[in-house]
This record gives sequence, C-alpha cells and structure tokens, in this order.
Amino acid sequence: MSPDRLPPGPPVEVQIAFLLTRLGGRQTNAFAEALRPLHLRPKQFAVMNIVALADGPSQQEIGAAMELDPSGLIATIDELEEQRWLKRRPSERDRRRNALYLTEAGEKKLGEGRTVAKRRAAELTGVLSERERERLLRLLLKLN
Repeated sequence: MSPDRLPPGPPVEVQIAFLLTRLGGRQTNAFAEALRPLHLRPKQFAVMNIVALADGPSQQEIGAAMELDPSGLIATIDELEEQRWLKRRPSERDRRRNALYLTEAGEKKLGEGRTVAKRRAAELTGVLSERERERLLRLLLKLN
C-alpha cells in the first residue's frame, strides 16, 4: 500500500484513537522494561523529573503537573525517599507543606533514566525523519 493511501476500515478518527492507544501501551511497556535494570519505574522517573525541573515542589504541585490526585503519589514519594533519591524538607513558601528535592544519588539516577528515555524515544521515532518528528510533536501538542 502506498504511504499516501489510508488503510480501509473504520473512520479515520477511530483508527487514530486505536493506533494512539496501542502505541501508547507499547511505549509504556517498553519504557518500563528499559528502566527496570535501573530499579526505576516510569512513575518514579516522572516524579524525579518534575522535582528536578522545579524549585522544591510540593506533593500537590507534582500531582498537578502529572494530572494525578496528590494522595496517589504518597507511596511513590516514600519509595524515592527510601532509596535516598529524594528528600523532604519544610517548604520555605508554606511551612505546612514539605518541599521535595533530589539528592545527589537521585540526580545521578535521574541522569541514567534520562539516557534510557532518550534511547527509547529514538527507537520509537527512528523510522521518522526529523521533519516528521517535529510535525508529529506539533500535532500531538494540538491534541493534548
């Protein structure tokens, strides 16, 4: 089939939804498997990235960034703290809350995770040209 012709079947929007769902599931599984040797899970990696990019975010701020209920992050934050990759300190902005910071070990682990993420992203998008990647990103941002 020519790359310019669409496959027969359900309406285009249904095919798009199906393919995005299937691709998302595959990527989720492949990324989790790639992080496994680091003893790191995708949710932990996401939290560590948000902490690294913010200046002492609270659990509530991390939840908002991840579009998750902050109470659903307690176990993940506890695990990161047990691994000594994350530390809690009283927030300077609001003493009723804890601010979260990466430890030196956490920064190292995050760097290792980012290397894995970059490699996995290259595998995922390797069949696309740079121009196609940029176009795909613009389209996904529009949908998001």
